[in-house]
Amino acid sequence: MTTLHKTIIILITLLALTGAAFAASHEDASAMKGHDASAMKGGDRIGELFHESMVDGYMLSYYLMDMRAQKKEDAAAHGSHGEKEMEKPHHIMVYIMDKDHKVVEKAKVGFLIKGGVKESQKIMGMYMSKGFGITADMKAKGTYTIVTKAMIGDTKIMDKFDYEMK
Repeated sequence: MTTLHKTIIILITLLALTGAAFAASHEDASAMKGHDASAMKGGDRIGELFHESMVDGYMLSYYLMDMRAQKKEDAAAHGSHGEKEMEKPHHIMVYIMDKDHKVVEKAKVGFLIKGGVKESQKIMGMYMSKGFGITADMKAKGTYTIVTKAMIGDTKIMDKFDYEMK
C-alpha cells in the first residue's frame, strides 16, 4: 500500500469522524448561537482529553485518538486481513478558546513533536470540528515533547508539554 493510499484512508476516516461530530453539533447549532464554547458538549470533541494549558489568556485543550483502534473495528466489520500498520496512527486535536471564552476558529497552528523513533515531526494543523487537528506517529512507548505554535491574527502563542505513551 503506497503512502498516497494510506493518506487517503486516514483522510476518509477523519472525514467520517468529523462528519458525525458535525451532524451531532448541527442539531444544536441554533440553540448554541450566542453561547460561548463552555456550552459545548464533551461529545463534540474528537478523542480523549490528555492535556490542558493556559497561555497568555488562551485556553488550549488537547485531545488524542489512536486511529488503530478504529482501523481494527473497520477491518473486523469489512473482513479485512493482513493490513499493514498505519504510519501515523495518532490523531491530535487542539481546541483553543480566547480570553473572552470564545472558540478560536481562524488561526495557523503548527506542532513539533519530539521523541519516539523519529527525531522530530513538524506538522501543520488543519481546522476541523472547532479545533485544529493533525496525524502523528507516536507508536513507540516513551515520553514525547509536544510544542504547539498558534498564530491568531497578530498574536503568537507557544505551548510546550511532555506526554508519556504507555
